[in-house]
Amino acid sequence: MSSLSANLASLSTIEEQKGFLGNKLFPLVLQRVKEPDLTSKVTGALLELDNDEICRLMESNDMLNARIDEVATEIKSCEP
Repeated sequence: MSSLSANLASLSTIEEQKGFLGNKLFPLVLQRVKEPDLTSKVTGALLELDNDEICRLMESNDMLNARIDEVATEIKSCEP
C-alpha cells in the first residue's frame, strides 16, 4: 500500500478522502495546465474517478499527465 493510500485509508468519510485527494491533485494539475480556472475544472473531473484510480494515477507522472491532458482537452472542446 502506498503512503497516499495509507493516508487516504485513515480518513473516515468519502468527503474527507476527496478533499485530501483534491488538495494533492490541484497543484499537480496547475503545474500541468497553468490556468487556474481550467485547473479547478480538471481537478473536479478527476475527483469523479474512483479513489483507487486517482491513487494509481498519482503514483505515475506519465499516467497522471496523460489523464490531465485528456480531461483538459475535453473541457476545452465543450467551451464556447
